[in-house]
Amino acid sequence: MNVLQINEQRGWRGGEQQASYLIRGLAKRGHNVVIAGRPNSEFLRSDHGGADLIRVSAPFLGEFDLWTAWKLAQAVKRYHIDILHAHTSHAHTAACLARILPSLGTPSTSSARVVVSRRVDFPPRKGAVNRWKYNQPDRIVAVSNFIAQVMRDYGADPAKLTVVHSATDPTRFNVEPLPRAALGVPEGVPLLGNVAALVGHKDHQTLLAAIPLVLRKLPDLHLVCVGEGKLRPAIEAQIAELDIGDHVHLLGHRDDVPRILRALDAFVLSSKEEGFGGAALEGMASGVPVVSTAAGGMSETVMHEKTGLLVPIRNPEALANAILRIFHEPNLAATLVQNGKRLANEDFCVDRMVEGNLAVYHELLGLTE
Repeated sequence: MNVLQINEQRGWRGGEQQASYLIRGLAKRGHNVVIAGRPNSEFLRSDHGGADLIRVSAPFLGEFDLWTAWKLAQAVKRYHIDILHAHTSHAHTAACLARILPSLGTPSTSSARVVVSRRVDFPPRKGAVNRWKYNQPDRIVAVSNFIAQVMRDYGADPAKLTVVHSATDPTRFNVEPLPRAALGVPEGVPLLGNVAALVGHKDHQTLLAAIPLVLRKLPDLHLVCVGEGKLRPAIEAQIAELDIGDHVHLLGHRDDVPRILRALDAFVLSSKEEGFGGAALEGMASGVPVVSTAAGGMSETVMHEKTGLLVPIRNPEALANAILRIFHEPNLAATLVQNGKRLANEDFCVDRMVEGNLAVYHELLGLTE
């Protein structure tokens, strides 16, 4: 099978990691994988586990970029692509346009199928353009049941919806914890961590508002936040306003997230919108107890008092109380770690995710597995 994986993002976040897991898994199973992305993007540069890949550079100038669509169409013809799999919204549009361009007018190429991964938990905007856009793919792969329901409510054809959960690779977390000194944190203090881009839907505002409440009971606690984004100045201002600068460390973008996770005593996610919450799953894989808000599809992995603690969104008091439970109830924390690690290693492993996407490809192409 020949598969074109498309992602136009410049940086590397959870969606790019999931696409990379899929690329590696497909190549390992003997499929031919072509990847398309922006020039010099992390997605296009990555070795994706050492897979032997053909790389297609395209400008991705906007939602309806015909130049990018033409380049993708040429790649489909040249490499006899069976499946175009788009991993972002703009990649989704480009893949659909590529299939309908005149350059795909021969029987050998016009049969290519379009698959779109949907990772966000908010509905697409209404309007004729989006109705066209979401009617075009042969399959929309939602990474959680919650997202699938959002798309059904939006009006997507239920027959075109499939749920394939995101995954984590436990082997990434078989690493030595990063020393506390490398994080600017004293030895022996309770250490809480968050991994999330500094953007609105991750709701660092609620997390920071919870920290003074936690410090009343755990005055030595420190919080490290991994991630970068446009809200950094606002987050820094809130830290200063709350006078918690001695306890909160903004680490920015890091390439050593597994080592940081292994150094934590607890992991927290405070999102108000979350399609799946892969960062929480990585916390579980690292052997760290997890606290999360009940945003979007989070309850599909963070099951309250079984694999983690789940609290309402935008509620600093509830978030603070759950964090304190982790540190004050060691037996509960140990249970969450044991169950969470089992869930990450068995139910949400990479092989399951790859096989789920392969099943979609096979169905669309009429192939027997």
